Amino acid sequence: MNIQPKYHLEQIFNPANAHPQDAHSILMRLIPHHSKVLELGCASGYLSGYMEQALGCRVTGLEFDPAATAIAATRCSEVHTADLDAPHALEVAASSAPYDVLLAAAVLEHLKQAEGILQDAHKLLKPDATLIVSLPNIAHWSMRLRLLLGQFNYQDYGIMDKTHVYLYTLKTGRDLLEQNGYRVESVHIAGSGVQNILSRLFGERAPLILPNLLAYELIYVAHKL
Repeated sequence: MNIQPKYHLEQIFNPANAHPQDAHSILMRLIPHHSKVLELGCASGYLSGYMEQALGCRVTGLEFDPAATAIAATRCSEVHTADLDAPHALEVAASSAPYDVLLAAAVLEHLKQAEGILQDAHKLLKPDATLIVSLPNIAHWSMRLRLLLGQFNYQDYGIMDKTHVYLYTLKTGRDLLEQNGYRVESVHIAGSGVQNILSRLFGERAPLILPNLLAYELIYVAHKL
């Protein structure tokens, strides 16, 4: 029986089929064209494939699930099955270093040792490298309402994904990066209807409105210190 990976898209990401302010759309707009990317938790390579085919990047992907790795291998230049919580997990990516970009999209919350992986990745990045990280926001208004109602129920997907090890807010996500060798330059948010309206009106100049309350997903752009 062919079992599909949990985090999988049948086709690579296509911005024409996605909301311009969803997390994947924002993340892919932040990736510099023709950059060398180390993608942590690449799943089945649906973002890797887009970066390679549409942005001209060279992607090295690391993924825990072998079924996902097998698919990702058809979508990006290099992929390895790796447990990111294991010591020396990034050694398999060292031969293609240094990298222009470290991408960790919805992966650090799954790790017991996110601090260690960020520190180890630091050594594989160019001096001017960019770090792009997305994290689910446990302080989202829907989670606050559920707590008010006495609910803290884990689910298969979303903020309360049962495989999440750590939960982050706007501040603790920033702290995670800035305490492990990176300087946060900007924050973007996904999953906010208010922000979507402002983005349609003002584009990239739209101010952030109550990100800690309204953001479903927090997206940080940082640089290596």
